[in-house]
Amino acid sequence: MYNSRALLSATTLAVIFLAGCSGKSDYYTLQPRLLPRHELRSIKTDHIVGIGEVQVADYLDKKELATRLGHSRMQIRQNSLWAGALNRNIQRVLKVNLSQLIPSRTFLAYPWEEPVSDSHRLFVTVDQFDGDSNGTVTLMGHWSLVDQRENRLVTGEDFRLTERGAPDTAGIVQTQNRLLERLSRIIAGKIRNRI
Repeated sequence: MYNSRALLSATTLAVIFLAGCSGKSDYYTLQPRLLPRHELRSIKTDHIVGIGEVQVADYLDKKELATRLGHSRMQIRQNSLWAGALNRNIQRVLKVNLSQLIPSRTFLAYPWEEPVSDSHRLFVTVDQFDGDSNGTVTLMGHWSLVDQRENRLVTGEDFRLTERGAPDTAGIVQTQNRLLERLSRIIAGKIRNRI
């Protein structure tokens, strides 16, 4: 009988401890700042630019948001989670932004279901996309545009964008949205007259 009381007490304490440890999680998503007009546009099948799957650094390829504490030190925020995969989130935002910046082209996020082929494909690699304790966010990586028909590089470049915003998680995500808009404008400016 003593053992069953001790077991019951230990179990009760464990449940209380775990209940106290489990916190409410907050979910975040990136949002395009160049919002589409509420109109239906037909797909221009001869002017399709596919946006390939965005490659992100290993430390970004997880549900939790990462905050930079130093040059080589990261904090993974266990209760601050991405609502969906970060790479798909970035791809979606780029698609909406570029569609608004270059309306003469149809941008599709690869893979798509329509039986169409893209004449050009945009590839993006993100090596860094995090904020620090001061709210400074860095977006760094490389993008390239490939002519799918001729299998050749049209243009591309490395990028490193920084901006300071609010140091809390919501502020960092808002700053990330602004940096994705800046990247979209850079890409649009480089490819607008090339395709």
